[in-house]
Amino acid sequence: MEKFDFFEYSPLYKQMMILQALSEGITSHSEISLKAGIVPSLVNKYLKSFLSDELVEKVEGKYKLTNKGLIKLNYLRLAYLSEISELYKSIEVKFQDVFLKLVGKKDICIYGAGVVGKILFRLIANKEKFNVIAFLDDDRNKVGTKIEGVPVLSLETNIQADALIVASFKNVDKMCEKALRKGFRNVYSVEFLGDKLKLVWRG
Repeated sequence: MEKFDFFEYSPLYKQMMILQALSEGITSHSEISLKAGIVPSLVNKYLKSFLSDELVEKVEGKYKLTNKGLIKLNYLRLAYLSEISELYKSIEVKFQDVFLKLVGKKDICIYGAGVVGKILFRLIANKEKFNVIAFLDDDRNKVGTKIEGVPVLSLETNIQADALIVASFKNVDKMCEKALRKGFRNVYSVEFLGDKLKLVWRG
């Protein structure tokens, strides 16, 4: 299960994951707790509640999903997907400027193989119309490595790209100037306007 630092799993999410585990034949409290992201003692509390609501039954000492429980699980799955869809729409709005500025620019380099660069990569890589061909970095320890299969190269590397994004909130002006001196065009820096991420054209 992927870890998110800014999102706390809700009781409904935990219910869904416990019911999901049972639907997969997982009955061990420790395994269910790992799947739901809660401690085993809480798993026991949820299971007792499910038993009372006839969402599960005990068969030979093990909890098993009932038909009523399966229906409940499907409702929870649908509600979860609906909320994910709304969250995705909200994210699209907040990053809309990034996508609009990059229209027509398929092959993209990200200058900065740190935290900001990795986050930008995940954002851009989800769009089929864009292709991140390389990370560029001045740190010799990073050059020659890969991030999610994409090579980290030196800024000195001769590489053709439709756009370069400076992925840093520090030394931005200096990094943009270096990229432009190396012959890159359509160089952008990132900044926030309110809670929306913007790309600023630097040359």
